[in-house]
Amino acid sequence: MAKSKVINEHNNLENEEFNFNIRRFVDNAPPPEPQDVHAHLQGGIPENEVKALNDYFNCYAGLESKLFEPLKPNYLKFSDSIAHKEDIKKLFDESSAIKNAFAQYNQAIGEWWQQQLPLLEQLPEQKTSVFDLYHTFSATLTEKLIALPILEEFKSRGSFAAYWNSITNDIKSVDASGWNAELIPDDEILQSQFPEVLKELKDNEARRDELQAKFDEVNEMEDDVWNEEDYEVWRSKELKEHKDSIKELKGERKEADKEYKLLLKRIKAGAVDSAQLKVESEKLRAEVERLDAQIEELESRIAKHSELEEELKMCKRKIKEIKDRKQALVDQARLLISPEEAKELIMQRWLRTLQQNVNDYLQAHQRQLLQAIENVWEKYTTTLQNILGDRQTQTELFDAYLLELGYE
Repeated sequence: MAKSKVINEHNNLENEEFNFNIRRFVDNAPPPEPQDVHAHLQGGIPENEVKALNDYFNCYAGLESKLFEPLKPNYLKFSDSIAHKEDIKKLFDESSAIKNAFAQYNQAIGEWWQQQLPLLEQLPEQKTSVFDLYHTFSATLTEKLIALPILEEFKSRGSFAAYWNSITNDIKSVDASGWNAELIPDDEILQSQFPEVLKELKDNEARRDELQAKFDEVNEMEDDVWNEEDYEVWRSKELKEHKDSIKELKGERKEADKEYKLLLKRIKAGAVDSAQLKVESEKLRAEVERLDAQIEELESRIAKHSELEEELKMCKRKIKEIKDRKQALVDQARLLISPEEAKELIMQRWLRTLQQNVNDYLQAHQRQLLQAIENVWEKYTTTLQNILGDRQTQTELFDAYLLELGYE
Protein backbone atom coordinates (compact mmCIF):
# COMPACT_ATOMS: atom_id res chain seq x y z
CA MET A 1 0.00 0.00 0.00
CA ALA A 2 2.80 2.38 0.96
CA LYS A 3 4.68 1.43 -2.20
CA SER A 4 1.61 2.20 -4.33
CA LYS A 5 1.27 5.60 -2.65
CA VAL A 6 4.92 6.42 -3.38
CA ILE A 7 4.45 5.45 -7.02
CA ASN A 8 1.36 7.66 -7.32
CA GLU A 9 3.17 10.62 -5.78
CA HIS A 10 6.13 10.05 -8.14
CA ASN A 11 3.74 10.00 -11.08
CA ASN A 12 2.13 13.25 -9.93
CA LEU A 13 5.51 14.93 -9.72
CA GLU A 14 6.50 13.55 -13.09
CA ASN A 15 3.27 14.92 -14.61
CA GLU A 16 4.26 18.36 -13.29
CA GLU A 17 7.74 17.97 -14.81
CA PHE A 18 9.17 17.76 -11.25
CA ASN A 19 8.25 21.41 -10.66
CA PHE A 20 7.68 21.81 -6.89
CA ASN A 21 5.82 25.12 -7.16
CA ILE A 22 3.06 24.84 -4.55
CA ARG A 23 0.46 26.32 -6.89
CA ARG A 24 0.73 23.20 -9.05
CA PHE A 25 -0.47 21.00 -6.17
CA VAL A 26 -2.67 23.23 -3.98
CA ASP A 27 -5.68 25.08 -5.33
CA ASN A 28 -5.89 28.32 -3.34
CA ALA A 29 -8.27 30.09 -5.70
CA PRO A 30 -11.26 31.67 -3.93
CA PRO A 31 -14.59 29.85 -4.30
CA PRO A 32 -16.77 31.05 -7.20
CA GLU A 33 -19.02 34.02 -6.48
CA PRO A 34 -22.58 32.72 -5.83
CA GLN A 35 -25.23 34.07 -8.18
CA ASP A 36 -28.94 33.58 -7.51
CA VAL A 37 -30.84 33.69 -10.83
CA HIS A 38 -34.25 34.16 -9.19
CA ALA A 39 -32.94 37.19 -7.24
CA HIS A 40 -31.43 38.66 -10.40
CA LEU A 41 -34.75 38.27 -12.22
CA GLN A 42 -37.37 38.92 -9.56
CA GLY A 43 -35.52 40.73 -6.77
CA GLY A 44 -34.67 39.89 -3.20
CA ILE A 45 -31.44 38.92 -1.47
CA PRO A 46 -30.76 35.20 -1.01
CA GLU A 47 -30.96 34.46 2.69
CA ASN A 48 -28.28 31.79 2.43
CA GLU A 49 -25.74 34.38 1.16
CA VAL A 50 -26.45 36.57 4.19
CA LYS A 51 -26.26 33.57 6.54
CA ALA A 52 -22.86 32.76 5.06
CA LEU A 53 -21.67 35.95 6.82
CA ASN A 54 -22.83 34.75 10.25
CA ASP A 55 -19.28 34.53 11.57
CA TYR A 56 -19.03 38.29 11.01
CA PHE A 57 -22.52 39.18 12.22
CA ASN A 58 -22.03 37.18 15.43
CA CYS A 59 -19.34 39.72 16.35
CA TYR A 60 -21.74 42.67 16.13
CA ALA A 61 -24.99 41.98 17.94
CA GLY A 62 -28.05 43.38 16.16
CA LEU A 63 -26.22 44.64 13.07
CA GLU A 64 -27.79 42.10 10.70
CA SER A 65 -31.34 43.09 11.68
CA LYS A 66 -30.54 46.76 10.97
CA LEU A 67 -29.31 45.86 7.49
CA PHE A 68 -31.89 43.31 6.32
CA GLU A 69 -35.62 42.57 6.62
CA PRO A 70 -37.64 39.53 5.50
CA LEU A 71 -39.09 39.79 1.98
CA LYS A 72 -40.40 36.32 1.09
CA PRO A 73 -39.44 32.74 1.89
CA ASN A 74 -35.66 32.33 1.60
CA TYR A 75 -35.18 35.96 0.52
CA LEU A 76 -34.48 39.21 2.33
CA LYS A 77 -34.37 42.89 1.41
CA PHE A 78 -32.37 45.83 2.65
CA SER A 79 -34.04 47.74 5.47
CA ASP A 80 -35.91 50.97 4.70
CA SER A 81 -33.05 53.03 6.17
CA ILE A 82 -30.80 51.89 3.32
CA ALA A 83 -31.95 53.61 0.15
CA HIS A 84 -28.50 53.96 -1.44
CA LYS A 85 -25.28 52.00 -1.36
CA GLU A 86 -23.62 54.85 0.59
CA ASP A 87 -26.15 54.33 3.40
CA ILE A 88 -24.52 50.98 4.21
CA LYS A 89 -21.22 52.61 5.17
CA LYS A 90 -23.10 55.33 7.06
CA LEU A 91 -24.89 52.64 9.08
CA PHE A 92 -21.56 50.93 9.81
CA ASP A 93 -19.97 54.23 10.88
CA GLU A 94 -22.83 54.95 13.28
CA SER A 95 -23.37 51.37 14.49
CA SER A 96 -23.38 51.06 18.27
CA ALA A 97 -22.79 47.30 17.84
CA ILE A 98 -19.45 47.91 16.10
CA LYS A 99 -18.48 50.65 18.55
CA ASN A 100 -19.32 48.40 21.50
CA ALA A 101 -17.29 45.53 20.04
CA PHE A 102 -14.26 47.80 19.59
CA ALA A 103 -14.75 49.21 23.09
CA GLN A 104 -14.63 45.70 24.54
CA TYR A 105 -11.18 45.23 23.03
CA ASN A 106 -9.95 48.57 24.36
CA GLN A 107 -11.22 47.62 27.80
CA ALA A 108 -9.57 44.19 27.62
CA ILE A 109 -6.26 45.75 26.55
CA GLY A 110 -6.52 48.29 29.38
CA GLU A 111 -7.11 45.55 31.95
CA TRP A 112 -4.23 43.47 30.57
CA TRP A 113 -1.97 46.53 30.59
CA GLN A 114 -2.64 47.22 34.26
CA GLN A 115 -1.76 43.60 35.08
CA GLN A 116 1.56 43.84 33.22
CA LEU A 117 2.60 47.27 34.54
CA PRO A 118 4.79 45.87 37.36
CA LEU A 119 6.84 43.85 34.85
CA LEU A 120 7.27 46.86 32.58
CA GLU A 121 8.12 49.29 35.37
CA GLN A 122 10.80 46.96 36.71
CA LEU A 123 12.55 46.54 33.36
CA PRO A 124 15.72 48.52 34.28
CA GLU A 125 16.06 46.85 37.71
CA GLN A 126 15.11 43.26 36.92
CA LYS A 127 17.03 43.02 33.61
CA THR A 128 14.32 40.70 32.34
CA SER A 129 15.02 38.69 29.20
CA VAL A 130 13.30 40.47 26.31
CA PHE A 131 12.66 37.08 24.71
CA ASP A 132 10.91 35.76 27.84
CA LEU A 133 8.98 39.00 28.22
CA TYR A 134 7.66 38.73 24.65
CA HIS A 135 6.36 35.19 25.17
CA THR A 136 4.79 36.04 28.52
CA PHE A 137 3.03 39.09 27.13
CA SER A 138 1.97 37.37 23.91
CA ALA A 139 0.43 34.43 25.76
CA THR A 140 -1.43 36.50 28.35
CA LEU A 141 -2.72 39.09 25.86
CA THR A 142 -3.82 36.41 23.40
CA GLU A 143 -5.72 34.65 26.18
CA LYS A 144 -7.46 37.94 26.94
CA LEU A 145 -8.33 38.79 23.34
CA ILE A 146 -9.58 35.38 22.14
CA ALA A 147 -12.25 35.52 24.84
CA LEU A 148 -13.82 38.24 22.66
CA PRO A 149 -15.59 37.43 19.37
CA ILE A 150 -13.65 39.15 16.56
CA LEU A 151 -9.97 38.12 16.66
CA GLU A 152 -9.10 34.45 16.78
CA GLU A 153 -5.79 33.22 18.20
CA PHE A 154 -3.73 33.63 15.03
CA LYS A 155 -4.76 37.26 14.50
CA SER A 156 -4.42 38.07 18.20
CA ARG A 157 -0.85 36.78 18.21
CA GLY A 158 -0.18 38.51 14.90
CA SER A 159 -1.35 41.88 16.19
CA PHE A 160 0.87 41.54 19.25
CA ALA A 161 3.87 40.43 17.15
CA ALA A 162 3.50 43.53 14.95
CA TYR A 163 3.21 45.68 18.08
CA TRP A 164 6.24 44.13 19.77
CA ASN A 165 8.32 44.57 16.65
CA SER A 166 7.57 48.30 16.71
CA ILE A 167 8.71 48.78 20.34
CA THR A 168 11.50 46.18 20.62
CA ASN A 169 14.29 48.76 20.36
CA ASP A 170 12.64 50.84 23.08
CA ILE A 171 12.29 47.80 25.33
CA LYS A 172 15.97 46.90 24.89
CA SER A 173 17.04 50.48 25.54
CA VAL A 174 14.97 50.74 28.74
CA ASP A 175 16.23 47.35 29.84
CA ALA A 176 19.83 48.50 29.34
CA SER A 177 19.77 52.21 30.24
CA GLY A 178 16.56 53.01 32.09
CA TRP A 179 13.79 55.44 31.28
CA ASN A 180 15.61 57.85 28.99
CA ALA A 181 13.93 60.95 27.55
CA GLU A 182 15.82 60.31 24.29
CA LEU A 183 13.28 57.57 23.57
CA ILE A 184 10.44 60.10 23.39
CA PRO A 185 9.59 61.36 19.87
CA ASP A 186 9.98 65.12 19.28
CA ASP A 187 6.25 65.82 18.96
CA GLU A 188 5.51 64.01 22.22
CA ILE A 189 8.23 66.05 23.91
CA LEU A 190 6.68 69.26 22.63
CA GLN A 191 3.20 68.09 23.57
CA SER A 192 4.30 67.41 27.14
CA GLN A 193 6.41 70.55 27.67
CA PHE A 194 5.32 73.10 25.04
CA PRO A 195 1.79 72.11 23.96
CA GLU A 196 0.98 75.65 22.80
CA VAL A 197 3.89 75.56 20.30
CA LEU A 198 2.79 72.23 18.84
CA LYS A 199 -0.80 73.46 18.61
CA GLU A 200 0.31 76.62 16.80
CA LEU A 201 2.34 74.54 14.35
CA LYS A 202 -0.52 72.11 13.65
CA ASP A 203 -3.07 74.92 13.31
CA ASN A 204 -0.89 76.72 10.77
CA GLU A 205 -0.20 73.51 8.86
CA ALA A 206 -3.92 72.73 8.71
CA ARG A 207 -4.76 76.25 7.50
CA ARG A 208 -1.91 76.14 4.97
CA ASP A 209 -3.22 72.87 3.53
CA GLU A 210 -6.77 74.23 3.42
CA LEU A 211 -5.72 77.39 1.58
CA GLN A 212 -3.37 75.55 -0.77
CA ALA A 213 -6.22 73.21 -1.69
CA LYS A 214 -8.34 76.22 -2.71
CA PHE A 215 -5.63 77.51 -5.06
CA ASP A 216 -4.88 74.04 -6.43
CA GLU A 217 -8.57 73.36 -7.06
CA VAL A 218 -9.13 76.38 -9.32
CA ASN A 219 -5.84 75.95 -11.15
CA GLU A 220 -6.80 72.41 -12.12
CA MET A 221 -10.08 73.58 -13.69
CA GLU A 222 -10.74 73.80 -17.41
CA ASP A 223 -11.02 77.24 -19.03
CA ASP A 224 -14.82 77.13 -19.27
CA VAL A 225 -15.43 75.94 -15.70
CA TRP A 226 -13.87 78.63 -13.50
CA ASN A 227 -15.69 81.92 -13.05
CA GLU A 228 -15.11 84.92 -10.83
CA GLU A 229 -18.53 84.84 -9.14
CA ASP A 230 -18.40 81.28 -7.78
CA TYR A 231 -14.87 81.14 -6.37
CA GLU A 232 -12.96 83.12 -3.76
CA VAL A 233 -9.64 82.63 -5.52
CA TRP A 234 -8.59 83.16 -9.11
CA ARG A 235 -6.93 80.83 -11.56
CA SER A 236 -3.32 81.82 -12.22
CA LYS A 237 -4.03 82.55 -15.89
CA GLU A 238 -6.90 84.98 -15.26
CA LEU A 239 -5.13 86.48 -12.25
CA LYS A 240 -2.07 87.35 -14.34
CA GLU A 241 -4.22 88.95 -17.04
CA HIS A 242 -6.11 90.92 -14.38
CA LYS A 243 -2.94 92.10 -12.63
CA ASP A 244 -1.43 93.06 -16.00
CA SER A 245 -4.49 95.27 -16.60
CA ILE A 246 -4.05 96.90 -13.18
CA LYS A 247 -0.34 97.42 -13.85
CA GLU A 248 -1.11 99.05 -17.20
CA LEU A 249 -3.68 101.37 -15.61
CA LYS A 250 -1.23 102.30 -12.86
CA GLY A 251 1.30 103.21 -15.55
CA GLU A 252 -1.25 105.46 -17.26
CA ARG A 253 -2.18 106.98 -13.91
CA LYS A 254 1.46 107.69 -13.10
CA GLU A 255 1.97 109.51 -16.40
CA ALA A 256 -1.26 111.50 -16.04
CA ASP A 257 -0.41 112.45 -12.47
CA LYS A 258 3.09 113.50 -13.53
CA GLU A 259 1.69 115.79 -16.25
CA TYR A 260 -0.90 117.16 -13.82
CA LYS A 261 1.75 118.11 -11.25
CA LEU A 262 3.90 119.76 -13.94
CA LEU A 263 0.97 121.89 -15.01
CA LEU A 264 0.31 122.90 -11.39
CA LYS A 265 3.94 124.04 -11.08
CA ARG A 266 3.66 126.13 -14.24
CA ILE A 267 0.41 127.68 -13.04
CA LYS A 268 1.96 128.43 -9.65
CA ALA A 269 4.96 130.03 -11.39
CA GLY A 270 2.56 132.45 -13.15
CA ALA A 271 2.75 131.16 -16.69
CA VAL A 272 1.31 133.46 -19.34
CA ASP A 273 -1.32 130.91 -20.42
CA SER A 274 -2.40 130.02 -16.87
CA ALA A 275 -6.11 130.02 -17.76
CA GLN A 276 -5.62 127.44 -20.49
CA LEU A 277 -3.29 125.43 -18.25
CA LYS A 278 -5.97 125.36 -15.53
CA VAL A 279 -8.44 123.86 -17.98
CA GLU A 280 -5.90 121.22 -19.02
CA SER A 281 -4.98 120.54 -15.40
CA GLU A 282 -8.64 119.93 -14.49
CA LYS A 283 -8.91 117.44 -17.32
CA LEU A 284 -5.80 115.65 -16.10
CA ARG A 285 -7.05 115.67 -12.52
CA ALA A 286 -10.32 114.14 -13.69
CA GLU A 287 -8.35 111.54 -15.66
CA VAL A 288 -6.27 110.65 -12.59
CA GLU A 289 -9.45 110.29 -10.54
CA ARG A 290 -11.04 108.13 -13.24
CA LEU A 291 -7.98 105.90 -13.36
CA ASP A 292 -7.90 105.70 -9.52
CA ALA A 293 -11.53 104.57 -9.49
CA GLN A 294 -10.89 102.00 -12.21
CA ILE A 295 -7.81 100.65 -10.42
CA GLU A 296 -9.71 100.49 -7.12
CA GLU A 297 -12.55 98.59 -8.77
CA LEU A 298 -10.19 96.07 -10.37
CA GLU A 299 -8.24 95.60 -7.12
CA SER A 300 -11.45 95.12 -5.15
CA ARG A 301 -12.35 92.20 -7.42
CA ILE A 302 -9.21 90.31 -6.37
CA ALA A 303 -9.16 91.62 -2.78
CA LYS A 304 -10.32 88.30 -1.29
CA HIS A 305 -7.83 86.39 -3.40
CA SER A 306 -5.03 88.74 -2.31
CA GLU A 307 -6.11 88.39 1.33
CA LEU A 308 -6.03 84.59 1.17
CA GLU A 309 -2.76 84.63 -0.75
CA GLU A 310 -1.18 86.78 1.95
CA GLU A 311 -2.61 84.53 4.67
CA LEU A 312 -1.05 81.50 2.95
CA LYS A 313 2.33 83.24 2.88
CA MET A 314 1.97 84.11 6.58
CA CYS A 315 1.14 80.48 7.45
CA LYS A 316 4.20 79.24 5.57
CA ARG A 317 6.42 81.81 7.27
CA LYS A 318 5.04 80.86 10.70
CA ILE A 319 5.54 77.15 10.04
CA LYS A 320 9.14 77.76 9.00
CA GLU A 321 9.79 79.91 12.09
CA ILE A 322 8.41 77.24 14.42
CA LYS A 323 10.29 74.42 12.69
CA ASP A 324 13.51 76.44 12.78
CA ARG A 325 13.29 76.71 16.57
CA LYS A 326 11.55 73.37 17.11
CA GLN A 327 14.75 71.37 17.64
CA ALA A 328 16.06 73.90 20.15
CA LEU A 329 12.77 73.65 22.07
CA VAL A 330 12.89 69.85 21.96
CA ASP A 331 16.48 69.77 23.24
CA GLN A 332 15.55 72.21 25.99
CA ALA A 333 12.47 70.18 26.92
CA ARG A 334 14.36 66.90 27.16
CA LEU A 335 16.55 68.40 29.87
CA LEU A 336 13.44 69.23 31.89
CA ILE A 337 12.01 65.69 31.84
CA SER A 338 12.78 63.50 34.82
CA PRO A 339 13.20 59.70 34.47
CA GLU A 340 9.80 59.26 36.13
CA GLU A 341 8.14 61.61 33.63
CA ALA A 342 9.98 59.88 30.78
CA LYS A 343 8.68 56.50 31.98
CA GLU A 344 5.12 57.85 32.04
CA LEU A 345 5.36 59.28 28.52
CA ILE A 346 7.06 56.20 27.05
CA MET A 347 4.53 53.81 28.57
CA GLN A 348 1.61 55.94 27.42
CA ARG A 349 2.95 55.68 23.87
CA TRP A 350 3.45 51.92 24.20
CA LEU A 351 -0.17 51.52 25.29
CA ARG A 352 -1.46 53.76 22.46
CA THR A 353 0.58 51.79 19.94
CA LEU A 354 -0.82 48.47 21.19
CA GLN A 355 -4.38 49.79 21.01
CA GLN A 356 -3.78 51.07 17.48
CA ASN A 357 -2.27 47.77 16.31
CA VAL A 358 -5.22 45.76 17.59
CA ASN A 359 -7.62 48.39 16.26
CA ASP A 360 -6.10 47.99 12.77
CA TYR A 361 -7.05 44.30 12.84
CA LEU A 362 -10.55 45.15 14.06
CA GLN A 363 -10.96 47.73 11.31
CA ALA A 364 -9.87 45.19 8.70
CA HIS A 365 -12.50 42.73 10.00
CA GLN A 366 -15.20 45.38 9.83
CA ARG A 367 -14.14 46.44 6.31
CA GLN A 368 -14.37 42.84 5.08
CA LEU A 369 -17.98 42.64 6.26
CA LEU A 370 -18.76 46.06 4.78
CA GLN A 371 -17.33 45.04 1.40
CA ALA A 372 -19.35 41.81 1.47
CA ILE A 373 -22.59 43.72 2.14
CA GLU A 374 -21.81 46.29 -0.56
CA ASN A 375 -21.18 43.40 -2.95
CA VAL A 376 -24.62 42.00 -2.14
CA TRP A 377 -26.11 45.43 -2.89
CA GLU A 378 -24.34 45.63 -6.25
CA LYS A 379 -25.45 42.11 -7.20
CA TYR A 380 -29.12 42.15 -6.29
CA THR A 381 -30.59 45.64 -5.97
CA THR A 382 -30.93 46.10 -9.74
CA THR A 383 -33.08 43.28 -11.13
CA LEU A 384 -33.96 42.38 -14.69
CA GLN A 385 -37.46 43.72 -14.00
CA ASN A 386 -35.94 47.09 -13.03
CA ILE A 387 -33.87 47.17 -16.21
CA LEU A 388 -36.85 46.30 -18.44
CA GLY A 389 -39.02 48.86 -16.66
CA ASP A 390 -36.42 51.60 -17.10
CA ARG A 391 -36.02 50.68 -20.75
CA GLN A 392 -39.78 50.91 -21.29
CA THR A 393 -39.93 54.31 -19.57
CA GLN A 394 -37.09 55.69 -21.67
CA THR A 395 -38.67 54.28 -24.85
CA GLU A 396 -41.95 56.03 -24.07
CA LEU A 397 -40.17 59.31 -23.39
CA PHE A 398 -38.25 59.02 -26.65
CA ASP A 399 -41.41 58.22 -28.62
CA ALA A 400 -43.14 61.24 -27.09
CA TYR A 401 -40.20 63.43 -28.03
CA LEU A 402 -40.28 62.20 -31.65
CA LEU A 403 -44.03 62.83 -31.79
CA GLU A 404 -43.51 66.38 -30.49
CA LEU A 405 -40.97 66.97 -33.28
CA GLY A 406 -43.52 65.82 -35.84
CA TYR A 407 -42.15 62.34 -36.55
CA GLU A 408 -44.78 59.61 -36.45
